[in-house]
Amino acid sequence: MAGISRFALEHGDWSIYFDDRGLLEEPADWLRRWAGNGIISRTAIPSLQQILAKKRCPRVELHGDACTHPSEVRVCDQTLAEMAANYFIERGFQHFGFYSCNTTWWVHARSCAYEQTIVRRGFSCNIYSDYLDLPLVLHPVWENRFEKPLRKWLALLPKPVGIWVVTDHQAVRVLEGCRDLRLRVPEDVAILGTSNDTLLCNLTSPPLSSIDVNGITVGYEAARLLQRKMDGVEPAKVLAQPIEVLPFQVVTRQSTDVIAIPEPDVAAALALIREQACKRINVAKIVDELGISRRSLERYFMKYLNRSPHDEILRIRINQAKILLCATTLSIAAIARRTGFASRDYFISVFHRQAGVTPQLYRNTTLSSAVVPAQTFCAATSTSSGEPFSPR
Repeated sequence: MAGISRFALEHGDWSIYFDDRGLLEEPADWLRRWAGNGIISRTAIPSLQQILAKKRCPRVELHGDACTHPSEVRVCDQTLAEMAANYFIERGFQHFGFYSCNTTWWVHARSCAYEQTIVRRGFSCNIYSDYLDLPLVLHPVWENRFEKPLRKWLALLPKPVGIWVVTDHQAVRVLEGCRDLRLRVPEDVAILGTSNDTLLCNLTSPPLSSIDVNGITVGYEAARLLQRKMDGVEPAKVLAQPIEVLPFQVVTRQSTDVIAIPEPDVAAALALIREQACKRINVAKIVDELGISRRSLERYFMKYLNRSPHDEILRIRINQAKILLCATTLSIAAIARRTGFASRDYFISVFHRQAGVTPQLYRNTTLSSAVVPAQTFCAATSTSSGEPFSPR
């Protein structure tokens, strides 16, 4: 909704009618009579699809069934899965899990991409397979019958394990299952949710780490596409290929704030690097802090991470630089200073070596390609085409 609102403020002469409803609720009566110029919808039930199919105005679908009415704008599930897998791998995990109690196309897409990424990195993944045997329910309400299979699955997983959960709400159930089994989170089970519902994530105990899926950009691109359809630039029918939005970043909270490496010196060094990488910490300071020889530290790093301590410092700095390049208007020089580089030129050189492009080109390309080729209604009426219709 924030992305739709932003587009309307920046580009659209719109009057918006928004009805906040549950994803599985039956359509409201007003929708049958509604006579506006365009609709953004999230369709999860046949009765809603039947009503929307009769509307003659352009529509942009954000949910769909991937078959008769597929989504037209959505987060890139492949990138999302890779982000989750790499997040756990970079923390030294060797055991991985995926949980969902949904049976729908986007769950399957995420679980497959997650497992493929982990296997490609030389590990195996424990997919909670019971969801595959459930009847097709796009958004099931949590039921008591889900609890026992979940606890059994959690108990049998090798530990420590990093589990990616398909939504934040389901991640809460995984947290509860761990609590029932007296499994420590994050020491035994690290849990990563999806969507970064900040209210929910901060209410859990411990607070839940989650992936920010860049929902604001999804909304913005949906609004932009609807405007193009209403202007006649795009065909009013569903796009053959969806617009895929790149997820933003993993937001780390306590549920994953652990380093799963058995060697204490490596774990301590990694924690130190994550805390101080952008404060110009170097390998000499780490060695001095931990009281370990540099040769031993570098040997351990190569054994467990296949990279040197210096490479890890640069990796953390470059990752933070990428976030600042995308999320702020700071100059390249300012970003260099904030990420611990001694000079702008050195930062550009290292960034180019790590990312394959200059910082400025990365910023320009990412901002222009952040998009790659509850039942919620957002009905937009262009005031230039007529007076807005009030369902009341």
